[in-house]
Formats: sequence, structure tokens, C-alpha cells
Amino acid sequence: MRARPPGVARPPQALSEEYDWSVGRPRAAPQPVRETKVTIKIPRPLYRKIEQVVDGSGFNSPTDFIVYVLRDLMGEAESRAQTEMGASELEELKRKLKKLGYL
Repeated sequence: MRARPPGVARPPQALSEEYDWSVGRPRAAPQPVRETKVTIKIPRPLYRKIEQVVDGSGFNSPTDFIVYVLRDLMGEAESRAQTEMGASELEELKRKLKKLGYL
């Protein structure tokens, strides 16, 4: 352990936790875990085809293209899930249409 310089008193406990006396400097603040991106593995032949599509397009990289396509597909899936009717909703709609004379 490194000794404190002469004339430097040890600070109160709260400050002591923020200072690493063994190295003579403040402790580094804990860094938050950043999980903004993950790696997805795809077959190399598919990646090469994507590279060919990206060349000459408005995409900067295969990653940008893949993210665009996946977001588009997820949007379609979400909108489809919102528009699908359950059995009870379908029966209710049929009942209303029949009452109006359409069925």
C-alpha cells in the first residue's frame, strides 16, 4: 500500500470511499453497462450477397441495410398483430353486419 504524503490527513469515511489511497488518486467511477448493440452471426455467403446489394445503394454498410430490413419486418409484424381479430371480435363484427342486413 502506498503511504500518504506527509501532512495529508486521511479524509472522513465518505471521502475515503471515493479515494484510492493505494494508488494515490480518486477511484474511478463505476461505468454503466452499455448494451446498445449485439453481434448476430449470419452465413458468410448471405453477407456477401448483402454487400453486393449495398454497393451503389444509399446504405453505408451491410449493417445499416440489415438493421433497415429487420426494422421494416418488425413493423409489419407489429401492425399485423394489431389488426388481427380474435374469435370474439370476429363474432361481434358478424353479428353487427347481420343486424345491418349485410349478411
